[in-house]
Amino acid sequence: MVTVLDCADEKKHDAARETFKAAVKHCPTSVELWIAYAELEVTINANWTRARAILETARLKVPKNPQLWVAAIRIEQRADNVKVAQQLMAKALQECPSAGILWAHAIASDPRPARKQRSYDALSKCSDDPHVFAAVAKLFWLDRKVKKARGWFNRAVTVGANEGDIWASFYKFELEQGNADSQNAVIKRCIEADPRNGEKWKLVRRATENHGLKTEQLLKKVAASMTGVFETWGKPIE
Repeated sequence: MVTVLDCADEKKHDAARETFKAAVKHCPTSVELWIAYAELEVTINANWTRARAILETARLKVPKNPQLWVAAIRIEQRADNVKVAQQLMAKALQECPSAGILWAHAIASDPRPARKQRSYDALSKCSDDPHVFAAVAKLFWLDRKVKKARGWFNRAVTVGANEGDIWASFYKFELEQGNADSQNAVIKRCIEADPRNGEKWKLVRRATENHGLKTEQLLKKVAASMTGVFETWGKPIE
């Protein structure tokens, strides 16, 4: 599949746009294609208007998809349109009230004093979601409540063993707050789980230079790419 990284050369931009245009026409329900298409417009041309239009079309083609909503919210956050991002989040949670990935993003996007209440709301709407569990773990991480954070991370990877980004967050936490034994324990469990999902996990895994890397190597690369406890699409919250 064509990615934004493949199209970094400006001379390839027009060809890349046409490729994505044809791709979403033939595969109109591919969420990853729509998001990559929007990201192309932002990364290469800073064309926020075009990116918004692409994601609006995508939501019509694939309704009630939380990943598309998160992508749209991130576009507005990156453009510093805070109110628009908040409005989109409210609409997203109305359309996808039990989507843990949305609630987790809402927790990360809220001002710090509001995050605790948002986490209660998230747990009441989706009580067994790994993304919400990981978001709660990060709240305790920020407060340096290590034991509680570790407990919530353990819940997150138990429920969402296939989520590579959560494993990477857990490992990053142990690098900062744990020791060699706790770090090695996460590595061992991650290798056993052999995760396949996760936004950053997939990007790192698919990068040409990373072909053939083992799970442990991927885990460490993804963890190293994380810029903050909470983060949006390339823009840390803290």
